[in-house]
Amino acid sequence: MKRDAVEIVAATLAIVLGAACEEMLPKFLGAGAPFLLMAAIFWAARRSSMSAIIFAIAAGAAEDAISALPFAASITFFALLAVFVLKTSFVWSVFALAYPAYQLWLGMWCGQPADGIFSRFLVSLPVGMLTAGAVFATLSWMERKGAMNAAA
Repeated sequence: MKRDAVEIVAATLAIVLGAACEEMLPKFLGAGAPFLLMAAIFWAARRSSMSAIIFAIAAGAAEDAISALPFAASITFFALLAVFVLKTSFVWSVFALAYPAYQLWLGMWCGQPADGIFSRFLVSLPVGMLTAGAVFATLSWMERKGAMNAAA
């Protein structure tokens, strides 16, 4: 029971702080830092399947809300990505390629102009990789300090 409470608090903290960082940091050619996306990948790689999918849905809903995207545009991508990470062992490849794929996904969902998609796609690879490193380091630290892997 205590472990579940620690996971809920950590997940809530990760989503709130990730959403705040996404809103406060500047955008580079229309592509912002994907903190919530990278947190969903991290959570799927480290937690149980049910916890990972619930976290991905919550992070996707937060992304939809702060970005004013159509309903379930991010939720479906985050959930599909979490399932992919749970079923495969390509975590580092997913960290690198998830944000460019997400930009293409949003281009299909939101019908944004072609010039915006191309520039965002080019910028999204380095921005996504830098954000992945920061999110991985921060959530790993939080996991150690919160003793999230300790026996119940």
